[in-house]
Amino acid sequence: MFTDRSDAARQLAAALRRRDVVGDVVVALAPTGVPIASVVADAAGLPADVVVIQRIRAPNHPDLTIGAVAPGGFSWINSPMMRFLDVTWEYVLEAKTQASDAVETRAVSYDETWGPLDVSGKRVILVDDGIQTGAAMRVATQRLRTAGADGVVAAAPVAPPDVIDEVRQWADAVVVPLKPAAFQATADYYEQFDSVTDEEATTGLGDIGRQRSA
Repeated sequence: MFTDRSDAARQLAAALRRRDVVGDVVVALAPTGVPIASVVADAAGLPADVVVIQRIRAPNHPDLTIGAVAPGGFSWINSPMMRFLDVTWEYVLEAKTQASDAVETRAVSYDETWGPLDVSGKRVILVDDGIQTGAAMRVATQRLRTAGADGVVAAAPVAPPDVIDEVRQWADAVVVPLKPAAFQATADYYEQFDSVTDEEATTGLGDIGRQRSA
């Protein structure tokens, strides 16, 4: 259990040190991963960046992600989760279209603040505040590899063991200090779990200073 995102970030940073994870840049899934990534980047003395993700939520389970999209046409849908929740493809296709439009719009504001994502040839530590189904982490990894990342380590304070096993199939490594078997929602493992807006995320990265590699 974590007190808040700052506490979770410190524990994640410690776990990364114990695993001797080496990276060139810490990339946050925006906006939720930014408070975690800011602390991790600061602790490791690394620059921070963001990849913008728009999650697709299950119709009757708004806290559950069944898919995700990233700018540039990247997307992934969790088909087994769809079938388990009896979600129709009609719903998913409409939600995917809306998410794609939204993520492109949001990406413009991030690019205006920080510039385009720059990970070519870099070892990336990809950070979020939790990995619930793996959809957002998966599509972010696709985006980073296409952008030329030399490797991707998926990192989050909390995730269930079965999802960690799935993430290992597309990330080079996974670092998660808390692995509850009876996982339901990321928020359950934080005493304080406020929402994070895009505006707060850009400010959060600004607090540690955005340092691009020369």
